[in-house]
Amino acid sequence: MTPAGGRAGSTFLVALLALALGACGPYAEVAQKLDVTARVEGDTWIAAAETEVRILLVGKPGSDGSAPFAFTSLQFPISAGTSAVTLQGTWTEAGSDGSATLRVEREYTLPDERSTSLFSRRGAWRADVGRTIALTVTRDGSRLVLAGNGSLDGTYLAFGGALARLGTATSRDAACAFQVANLGIRSSEVRIIGFGGPGMTQYQRPENYVGTVAGSLRVSLSGFTDNTTTISYSAFEDLGGARVDGSQITNANSSGDGRMSGVLTFVLQPLAPDGTAIAPITGTLDFGGADNPADAVQISDGAATGGFYVVSIEGGGSARVSPETPPSPSVSECLALP
Repeated sequence: MTPAGGRAGSTFLVALLALALGACGPYAEVAQKLDVTARVEGDTWIAAAETEVRILLVGKPGSDGSAPFAFTSLQFPISAGTSAVTLQGTWTEAGSDGSATLRVEREYTLPDERSTSLFSRRGAWRADVGRTIALTVTRDGSRLVLAGNGSLDGTYLAFGGALARLGTATSRDAACAFQVANLGIRSSEVRIIGFGGPGMTQYQRPENYVGTVAGSLRVSLSGFTDNTTTISYSAFEDLGGARVDGSQITNANSSGDGRMSGVLTFVLQPLAPDGTAIAPITGTLDFGGADNPADAVQISDGAATGGFYVVSIEGGGSARVSPETPPSPSVSECLALP
């Protein structure tokens, strides 16, 4: 995209202003309520299939036997992540044959638009749906096996128990802590309407989103030709057992080029086989390069293309994770997922 200052730049600013005032067109429905997430108090499960990580939260059943659920599919061919989908609705199990019915009420989509010009991107959006998914559910201790739908099928492990496989002393441990903590960050972004596209201009008026499990985040944007987007997390949990606090800040120009800054603290809470909490894993994620600003995460055309996520955990482990290379180790390897 042509930098601001010429005709293309002026057109870009006018279009951005229209989006900021109306939040209309393909980016968000007119007067759409941005946050409609219902909290899920229950169990968090995790599975992996090649570069995809699947996260399932199932709440406690109500008097009618149904429970709230949230399912998120995250693609990680690179550590920054690419596309994501989240489903929200109700989960009902009936009888003793393992049959479950999922009533999907909302679907969020964050597409991989890296090959799409910046101003043509849609960003994350939500659709209100009303479809039903039939599954077969098998429970075996710390495992939950789903079958019947290719998008959700898999052998899931209890997230808290899987966290007990993480260490704290080595660079590998720190890299794993980042990959796992990043799951909650990415799952939050798929629910931020307009994330990744020009629709983010609507956050000139800051908005709050709740965590699926606990806490909240606040999104705000200032400026046009040179803008700053801040996502501030407060005791935020989209996965039960992975909490994030602090701010993720992106400074970019109208072409989507810039750099990141800000520091997040994270707490991962492993569970023993009997469900009791054991020593948490705590650490920091610095987007600004920590002691070396040259390591700050670089943004080109609206995507992370350089620099490092600098990670430190209590216990001694530290790592510099590239956003543009495959996760090493992967979430599957870190948590020993089947």
